[in-house]
Amino acid sequence: MELRILGPIEALNDGRARSLGGMRPRTLLAALVIAGERGLAEHEIHQVLWGTAPPATVRAQVHTYISRLRKALGDAVELVRLPNGYELMSSGATVDYLEFGSLAARGRDVFAAGGMAQAANLFTAALGQWRGPALIGATEFLEASEAPRLEELRMSVMEEKAAADLALGRARRVVEELAPCVAQFPFREGLRSLLMTALSHCGRQAEAITVYHEGRSVLAEHLGVDPGDELNSTFQSLLAGTLIARPPLPGGADNAVRPEAVSSREEAYTALPADLVDFTGRHAELRRLREWLKPAPDGTSCAGPVVVTGLAGSGKTVLAVRAAYGIAPAYPDGRLFVRCRDASGYRRPPADIAGDLLRGLGEQVDPTAGSEERVWRLQARLTQSRCLVVLDDAADEAQVHALVPGSGQTQFLITGRPRFATLPRVRVMALGGLQPREAMDLLDGITTGVVGSKGDAGRLVRLCDGHPAAIRAVAAQLIAKPHWTPAHLADRLADPCRDTLGLLRVGELDVGATLLRSAAELPEGPRRALQRLALLQARRITVRVAAATLELPVSQTEDLLELLVDAHMLGVAGSAGEGGFVFELPGLLMCLLTADGVYGGARHLRTEVIRWQPEPNRAPRPGLPAVAGSRCV
Repeated sequence: MELRILGPIEALNDGRARSLGGMRPRTLLAALVIAGERGLAEHEIHQVLWGTAPPATVRAQVHTYISRLRKALGDAVELVRLPNGYELMSSGATVDYLEFGSLAARGRDVFAAGGMAQAANLFTAALGQWRGPALIGATEFLEASEAPRLEELRMSVMEEKAAADLALGRARRVVEELAPCVAQFPFREGLRSLLMTALSHCGRQAEAITVYHEGRSVLAEHLGVDPGDELNSTFQSLLAGTLIARPPLPGGADNAVRPEAVSSREEAYTALPADLVDFTGRHAELRRLREWLKPAPDGTSCAGPVVVTGLAGSGKTVLAVRAAYGIAPAYPDGRLFVRCRDASGYRRPPADIAGDLLRGLGEQVDPTAGSEERVWRLQARLTQSRCLVVLDDAADEAQVHALVPGSGQTQFLITGRPRFATLPRVRVMALGGLQPREAMDLLDGITTGVVGSKGDAGRLVRLCDGHPAAIRAVAAQLIAKPHWTPAHLADRLADPCRDTLGLLRVGELDVGATLLRSAAELPEGPRRALQRLALLQARRITVRVAAATLELPVSQTEDLLELLVDAHMLGVAGSAGEGGFVFELPGLLMCLLTADGVYGGARHLRTEVIRWQPEPNRAPRPGLPAVAGSRCV
């Protein structure tokens, strides 16, 4: 059992999230974790759950929350009734808050003994327990009372890690890590002093002086005080040219850390996106991914790249990020995340991606360096490191092949619509829709009680095909329009005369357009075939029915359908006998391709599915011949 409060509040059993209920049970769990052996008195529980205005049924509600937590946590965690409150005994569980404190304390002991490299590793592991801001999902009362203290603990460890890194000559790494922290916490003079020291040792004295004057102005303007002794001393040493990066070590100069004794391999910072607070479902997939991502038992190499593939919006990225956080401690040299497409959706050159990864690993990248030089430097660096690299939304195998080294301990986790089957020792996980119970849990978790009838909600998620992004879109519609019911929204979504695209577009989330653009990227033959098959209004299609519809020979039709399966535009529903298969068209995609849409948006994008052309100045992708007799509808 894992209890986590340094990020979204959650409990995991064998990598599977346990249902804790709503905001207040989660808050109670987090408060008991923080209280530890001291326990929480009843008035403290009331305060963190309801502030100064607890309800009349407060005792009954607390009892209900405790019962719910006991059921969710099982035997690994014990909730003990005290004379005037409760205590959580977590001897059978791993708690990120306690792990963070233990690792940080060990790091301080090792730092005091002069073991800078080991101390830096321990501080890095401690900071790796954090998955975003602490106490996500708690009440405002617990967050207001505890979040600042927890953030103070994190920043203290960040300063201690920076001091250890400076002692090891890792000034560039310190600059990269502390620059955003100083911007976020401008009053922390310790952070500012360390950043000035790191900049000085990178030969950036002018920037270090600017950092000092910015801090002095901020302190004077907002607090009306001058910089303290530490910051002033750093500034004076900087001006005198005597600023050193190594703190004094116990035992005299003989114990000093010599640069040549330190490994040249610097630890990379964690660059993973924030974990999704309402991540739901995919329990079996998450367990399998974490098993695949484990380093080889002999520690000499990784088993091979892992690919998560599926239809656009199926949750590939959020699943990969959740798995990466779960396995992060196994990769002490860093976890890096890079997007393989630009903001317009076009593939990025491998050289640009390699440059991002090199910068994430602390390397300076010469803008004039050629593609081969960047890729070679990246592969040389990764073969000497144990990193986890997430390549998100990779476009094709050529883009990935250039980045993945043939050996080493770095593990690659790749998301994208292709299956990347030619990568050596690749393991592929194809995502479909969520299971019905998981889809209902996702809808209910986002709407937090807005959904009433389970029958209407079930119809709504069926119309969404269990597609995670579509469920998020309709859930956002229900929250934004309180006068809508699930039944009303389901009726609108099922009506072919409605603007289906509009119902799946909320703010920056535009599910329909994303799905149709995925179809538009297909080669011309499969693109036209998909349009005509959708007009059949049949979810399941045999090869012979498809051949008659497309007016093609059976063998050529089967090849075309298999290509659509590879692109996740079709699924395989079963066997049709005589070696054939029954293919299944996702209902959501069929709806988008055939609905007229009263605003014309769906018609326009469906036309783009037929008329789409490859990117300018790039050769068209090889595809099957155009479908005989096809026409734009």
